[in-house]
Amino acid sequence: MKATYIRKRKRPTGSGLWSAYPLATDAFGTWFYTPAHSLYRDNTGELCEVAQLGPGQPGEHSVQLAPHDGWWFAYFRQSGLLHVDVSTQPVLIGAEWAFEDLELDPFRRADGIVGTEDWDELAAAHASGLVTDAERDAAEQAARSLEQQFTEGAEPFGHVGWDRLAAAIDLDLPPLTNFGDRPLS
Repeated sequence: MKATYIRKRKRPTGSGLWSAYPLATDAFGTWFYTPAHSLYRDNTGELCEVAQLGPGQPGEHSVQLAPHDGWWFAYFRQSGLLHVDVSTQPVLIGAEWAFEDLELDPFRRADGIVGTEDWDELAAAHASGLVTDAERDAAEQAARSLEQQFTEGAEPFGHVGWDRLAAAIDLDLPPLTNFGDRPLS
C-alpha cells in the first residue's frame, strides 16, 4: 500500500509533515492510517513520533479523517483519545493533503470527557490578524458542533472511526519514517 503525505500548516509560519496510508473514502471523507512509531517532521527538520503519548515518548497507532466539507481534521488514537484540529478544509495538493490549523482543538478522552483546548490561542491569532473574522466564526462553530457530536456519539465519532482504527491496526503495516523529497515547509 502506497503512503501519502499530510501537512499541517501553522500561521504565520511553521508546518508539520507526516505520512499515512490512505484507507478509504466514504460518506464522511477520506480516511488515513499512521502506524505507531511513524515519524512527524516540523519545518525546522526536527523529528518526533506521530501521536505521541507525551513529549519525548513513543507514538501510537492513529487513524485520521479529512472530511468532505468540514473545517477540521480528526485523529482517532489507540489510547482512546479523539482529537481534532479545527482548520481550513483539508485539500489534496499534488501528493500532499494540506490544511491550515485554526488553533482550536476539540477532544473526547477515553474517559468520556469532552472539551476544546486553545480558545486563547484562537483569540490571539484573531487579534493579530492571522485569523480573519470569518475564519474565527467558522472555527468557533466547528468546535461547538464537534463537541456536541462527540457527546452524542454521532458518526463518524461513535463507532465508525474506532472500527477503522482496529481494522487498520490488523493490517500490520510498517511505520512510516521516510519523507522522500518533501520540502520542510
